[in-house]
Amino acid sequence: MASTLSNNQRGVLAICGCMAAFTVNDVLVKEILFTYPAGEVIFVRGIVTSLLLGAIVLVVGRARELRAGLTRQVALRSLFDGLSTAGFIAALAHMKLANIAAVLQIAPLLITAFSVVLYREMVGWRRWTAIGIGFFGALLVIKPVPSEFNIWAIVGAGCALAAAFREIMTRRIGHTLPVLVMIFWSSIVITLFGLLFFFTEDWRGLDGWAFAQLSVAAVFMCIALYLMALGFRDVDLSVVAPFRYSYLITSAVGGYLVFRELPDNWSIVGTVLIVGGGIYTLHREAVNRRELTMKSNTAA
Repeated sequence: MASTLSNNQRGVLAICGCMAAFTVNDVLVKEILFTYPAGEVIFVRGIVTSLLLGAIVLVVGRARELRAGLTRQVALRSLFDGLSTAGFIAALAHMKLANIAAVLQIAPLLITAFSVVLYREMVGWRRWTAIGIGFFGALLVIKPVPSEFNIWAIVGAGCALAAAFREIMTRRIGHTLPVLVMIFWSSIVITLFGLLFFFTEDWRGLDGWAFAQLSVAAVFMCIALYLMALGFRDVDLSVVAPFRYSYLITSAVGGYLVFRELPDNWSIVGTVLIVGGGIYTLHREAVNRRELTMKSNTAA
């Protein structure tokens, strides 16, 4: 029991640290987006992140396993990661940080919905209700009415969709491939996504301060990716996963302190519904696991 508690505590601290690191990255990137185009930001940060991850792979002796990551499943996961990242950074330039953070939180609800189709998992009416409530909350943040419609909020929802597919591919890859190798190839693909913007944007050389900011953002990105992997290893997911929602707090604080952004009342209500739906979905998954365990023990 003590060991499990220790693992869960470690996981909670790692996930909270991960969300804080993601927020530092997002704040730095958003500030640079006021001056430089999204594609250039994606490309430069991607290069620095890839170099850092590549160096870490070499230091920990995983270089020989890089070739093992050249598979269709890893390529698909990297593709979805690239779509999610590129869309997020493009939307970040036009949305409040807290708002896009809220829209991204529908990803766990999407994963639950897709699990029915892809893995034939049983999802009861309670979880479907929670998913519906979460999606309604996302609509309150997106505001799909003509007077307040923001196309970038739809892009943010697309990021959540791509992130959900990314996590589904991560599940299919399993534990056979080291996390460092997997995220290294994702970083390469994300960098290439930045190049897609080259012919539609006015790229120019970054000044020293902007490059330093992007380099720091890349460092925090690497920290966040490592802590994410550490946080979900050998833990009870139902205990640790809800702490992903700490990103909503850190992004709201970061958005206010740096950009003086405040979400409107409907966005706050929508965020509460998204979080409530997500936490209840995780709760029902934990209940179902306990029931299955009890049945299997009884049968044995």
